[in-house]
Amino acid sequence: MAIDDQTPANSNTKTHAAQRNSSWWRLSLREFIGLSTIMMLLIGFAVTIARLRATELELARLRAENGYLAPSEEGQIAASRAPSDQPLTYRARIRVPNRSRYRVCYSTLWPRHSGHPEWFAALDLPPGECVLTVKVQADPRDSIWKISAVARSSLGTKRVATTLPEDQVPIFRSSNDAIRAGIGNETVIAEKNGSIRLFDERWLVGGGGVFLYGDRPPEADTIGIFAELQPDAGPI
Repeated sequence: MAIDDQTPANSNTKTHAAQRNSSWWRLSLREFIGLSTIMMLLIGFAVTIARLRATELELARLRAENGYLAPSEEGQIAASRAPSDQPLTYRARIRVPNRSRYRVCYSTLWPRHSGHPEWFAALDLPPGECVLTVKVQADPRDSIWKISAVARSSLGTKRVATTLPEDQVPIFRSSNDAIRAGIGNETVIAEKNGSIRLFDERWLVGGGGVFLYGDRPPEADTIGIFAELQPDAGPI
């Protein structure tokens, strides 16, 4: 009677093959900890990227709503225009040194043949950064049309206002084209003894509008919104 000796060999072969296949799925404790650490790092990295992206979007939104003032050296003055969604309202972000005094002069009149506007008044600025708002409107308390300047900072709020000349009120109450100069959205930097023309909005009223181009003094009295950042040195 013949005996088949191959049965045990086949069984051993299958056992070894199953052991080899199962070894692919076996992890040591060290390998398991290593893989877990890598997975945690990848998840943490993805979460950080998502949060950073959300922060960048929020920062872009805040800059679009409130303006942005680029860094400047200590002792310099800097300014940039900030967005405004209200008529006859102009906003700027300003930075001035802590150890010097600065002011913003404002006006609505640039006299003919004059090298600068006829400044009505000046607002004393707080040290550091602030947001300046210059506005022309009827005062809700007495219905008198005024030009006002307001500076808001972490130190508080400063405000000053001047009554408009009566002949200018109809001009500001009506719609007129204007030529815009002054600063834009990009930060303008000057040395501590210099000045920055913040707003230069010249109304095109009557025939004098054709003389508003260029840096030369106007040939006729010019109505508009004018404001300048300058050192607080003497009378305006």
